[in-house]
Amino acid sequence: TEGTALGQVSEENAKLMIRAMIQSAKADGVIDEEERAAILDHLGDATEEEIAFVEAELDAPVDVQALARDTGAQMRNQVYSAALMAVEVDTEAERSYLRSLAQALGLSDDERDGLHAAMGRPPL
Repeated sequence: TEGTALGQVSEENAKLMIRAMIQSAKADGVIDEEERAAILDHLGDATEEEIAFVEAELDAPVDVQALARDTGAQMRNQVYSAALMAVEVDTEAERSYLRSLAQALGLSDDERDGLHAAMGRPPL
């Protein structure tokens, strides 16, 4: 689908999910090696342009509202799940980030907790 409208949408959706993962990993102020590895593992055979995108996102401030604004209704669950996948959720800062993200994405507490259950994670 490269070079097609579908390819462009797929790339934009992938970028949203990467942004969610990076922001989640940065929520506690530090990206540890496990979080960094979780992000990099999802890059596969990244191009130089894709690596530059990830590096820019690693340097960018956390902005839940901008991420939510850029996320279409059909991607809400996937973006939240990507954020959840990137962290162990072992700090209050990470829990707070995930609550804020779920709220900004318009997910109910039940929807959010359902995603946690589906991924084998405890509810917030």
